Amino acid sequence: MKKDILKFFSAQRNIFGICPHSGEFFRLSDCKIFLKGKPKADWMDQLDLDNEKLDKLEEKIAEMEAELREIARKKGRINAAKIVKRIDPIFTPRKLNPDDAKVIFHPIDFLVFNGMKDADEIKNLIFLDRELKSKEQREVQSSIEKAVNKNSYEWITLRIGEDGSVNEE
Repeated sequence: MKKDILKFFSAQRNIFGICPHSGEFFRLSDCKIFLKGKPKADWMDQLDLDNEKLDKLEEKIAEMEAELREIARKKGRINAAKIVKRIDPIFTPRKLNPDDAKVIFHPIDFLVFNGMKDADEIKNLIFLDRELKSKEQREVQSSIEKAVNKNSYEWITLRIGEDGSVNEE
C-alpha cells in the first residue's frame, strides 16, 4: 500500500497541464486548487482549530502562572520581613534593614549601609556593635569613634585583575 501511494504521488509530477488564463505549462503536483466558496470544514481543519485554541490557552495559563509566582514572591518577602522583625533584636528596634548590614565581627560586629536596599542612595554608615564585653574592646571602639569624629579616614579603591594584580585607583 505504501508503494502504491508513493507511485501515485510520483505520477502526479509527470502529468502536465496548460493554464487556461496564462497559457503556461504546469505540473499537476504544483497545482493549488481554489473553490468558489469556502470548503466545508473537515476533521483536519477542526484539529488545526483545536490546536490553535490549545496554544492560546497554554499561553494564557503561562502568563497567569508568571503573575501568580510574582504575587507569591512579594507575599513571601513581606512575610519574611515580618518574621525577621519578630526574631531580630538588633536591627528592627533601630528601624534598620538587616539586608543593609554587613557582618565584620572584629573590631565591631556590623557595618550598616543604611538605605542600601530600600533607597537609591546610602543615607549613612552605622558602626553597630553589641554590648561591650572587655576593656580592650571598649578601647578599640573608642579609638574608632575618635577617628571618625576627627575625619581621620580616607577612601581608597583597589581593583583586583584577572591575573591577581592589585591596582589602586
